[in-house]
Amino acid sequence: MKSLLTLKKLILCLFAGLALCMGTLYAQNVHQIVRSNAVVSDGNVNEGGNVLKTKMLNSAFPVTIQLKGTRLCITSKYTQLLPVYNEKGAFYSMFRLNKGTNWIGGLPKGVYYINNRKVSIP
Repeated sequence: MKSLLTLKKLILCLFAGLALCMGTLYAQNVHQIVRSNAVVSDGNVNEGGNVLKTKMLNSAFPVTIQLKGTRLCITSKYTQLLPVYNEKGAFYSMFRLNKGTNWIGGLPKGVYYINNRKVSIP
């Protein structure tokens, strides 16, 4: 009976170790995927002393962008993702657009690049 209990503890420890190793490998893979997909700009971006040379992404389909006060009115004929970059060309956020009119508010004051278009939020 005692050896069966010890065997169960050993199996439990092995599963816990396996889960820990798989979690670490998964986190490393996610970090590599994020780094490889972190496309930021056509220019140079400083990241902790490192200079990154990458390319800025656009939305898959055409959109119209209008600034109304401090909010963006974005019209799209398709459901799609819209990447937004800050004034240094670094990735800021990804917005999901629905078909029709979409409003984006709450962006801090500053300059942003959306579909290679410079947009200033007052």
